[in-house]
Amino acid sequence: MSPPPYDYDPFDLLRQNNFSDEEYERCFRFFDSQKRGFWTREDFRRFLSSLFANKQRPYFILNDRIEEYFHDTDFNQDDQIDYDEFIQAWKTTIKCAVRPISALVIVDVQNDFISGSLALHSCPANHQGEEVVPVINRVIRDVNFDVVAYTYDWHPLNHISFYENRHLRTAASESPIAAESAHVLDTVLFVGPPNLTSTIEQVLWPAHCIQKTPGADLHPDLIRVDNAIHVYKGTNPEIDSYSAFWDNMKLSKTSLDDQLRERSVTDVYVVGLATDVCVAATAMHAVENNYRTVLIEDACRGVNEHEIEVKRAELNECGSIFVDSDVVPGMVAGVDRRPEVARGMFVENLKAIGRYQPR
Repeated sequence: MSPPPYDYDPFDLLRQNNFSDEEYERCFRFFDSQKRGFWTREDFRRFLSSLFANKQRPYFILNDRIEEYFHDTDFNQDDQIDYDEFIQAWKTTIKCAVRPISALVIVDVQNDFISGSLALHSCPANHQGEEVVPVINRVIRDVNFDVVAYTYDWHPLNHISFYENRHLRTAASESPIAAESAHVLDTVLFVGPPNLTSTIEQVLWPAHCIQKTPGADLHPDLIRVDNAIHVYKGTNPEIDSYSAFWDNMKLSKTSLDDQLRERSVTDVYVVGLATDVCVAATAMHAVENNYRTVLIEDACRGVNEHEIEVKRAELNECGSIFVDSDVVPGMVAGVDRRPEVARGMFVENLKAIGRYQPR
């Protein structure tokens, strides 16, 4: 048998042949340099370098992470990887990397955050919220997302987050600031409603995105996609909801996770307003729900520069990544395969098959 051509990519073949068992076997044999039915450490390193690459240009992976993956894959700890170990450990992760099912979640690109009562240009970072609209529109036009979702802050008039409503509730005795002396963007600890929670910590914002008002509408220039998911959050007057998945105390969830799972989504790309508030909370919960999570940085704007950096560090620590919009087409197509977003799904698969043994 002649050797495969120099530019042979076993993962392209897997995609083209619909991830057949025969193609997985061929993939395994391709990296078996000694043709003995198992991989050495060097074979495994070549496999990782080929899988986590951008158009066959490998991404750098720390030696410690390579050893961690080898240990996790070598179920019987015989210092080699056989085909059964490979297929159990890597089949799901390979398919998600090579043919992801991707959702674009467009967070709160609403008039009040752009030109209305809580416009970002009036917040400490002085960001211009309208700048995200052309970037998001370009991403919608240029990238073949499987699912698009729009989220909305959708508050009743008496919502707890409104500075104007601070007198409607009792501040807890341990609140760092009395409600009557609080200012916009201060944090107050309110007594919680009966049978819900004892206290609720709440940042006070100007009244915004009130249900069925022009301020709650999406920006008029934002492209609307047919058959998109629409998620309305913050509808309970007694508790805020930054994330598109959960309220701020995780007492109730929206329909977003269920709708993404119905569509078999593996990857979530988050854009919108504001980076350090609803965008970050949505991305964090996407990671918690075991989606490979990407924040498109040039399609987001925020409230406070320091908090944006804090949230960036937290999200990176959890396995989310920040990218610019120009690299998103390759990632969604499965040709730009980032190692940073793969670890969480790999571990979850090991847990699901009862093979996860942390070092």
